[in-house]
Amino acid sequence: MNQNRDFYAGLVATVFFAVILFVLIPIYVKVPSFIPGFAPPPDMWPRVVSIVGLVMGVLALVLAFPKMREAGRNRVEGFGNRILGNKTHLMRFAGILIVFAAFVYGMPLIGFVPATVLLLGVLFIMTGNFERKFWMIGLSIIFPVLLYLLFTEVTHTPFPKGKLLSANISHLTTLI
Repeated sequence: MNQNRDFYAGLVATVFFAVILFVLIPIYVKVPSFIPGFAPPPDMWPRVVSIVGLVMGVLALVLAFPKMREAGRNRVEGFGNRILGNKTHLMRFAGILIVFAAFVYGMPLIGFVPATVLLLGVLFIMTGNFERKFWMIGLSIIFPVLLYLLFTEVTHTPFPKGKLLSANISHLTTLI
């Protein structure tokens, strides 16, 4: 991985987990006022995963700076040339920001699992490496489902089900 990819990967991971930690968890994970015994609150495991991801993203950013500084010493080029040379990376970064914004705003409508499947699918497509497309498709579908099952069945953490899908399912059950 070159120095630009390390920096952008760290930046994307940091932003992604910061949004989850500071925006999504406080809004969507309901914490009861009383928790009996020594049971952990429902937001404990999502917070732990988000904090670990945030720390890893910041660590990737910190470790990318020495590589970028060393690469900057070896060649001298203007800021305009650097932007034009990294146009593809900047376009992908802008696309990733748009996809994350769509994920954050779309999750309450369609739910966690479909939104995460779409997010991972788009992120895999943006990598541009289609040699392992079956792995991409499998991970895009299986990982969110397993994550959903782990948190809902093991830790009993509720995830957003989505207004569109839950409304349709409730109407179907009343018709039956």
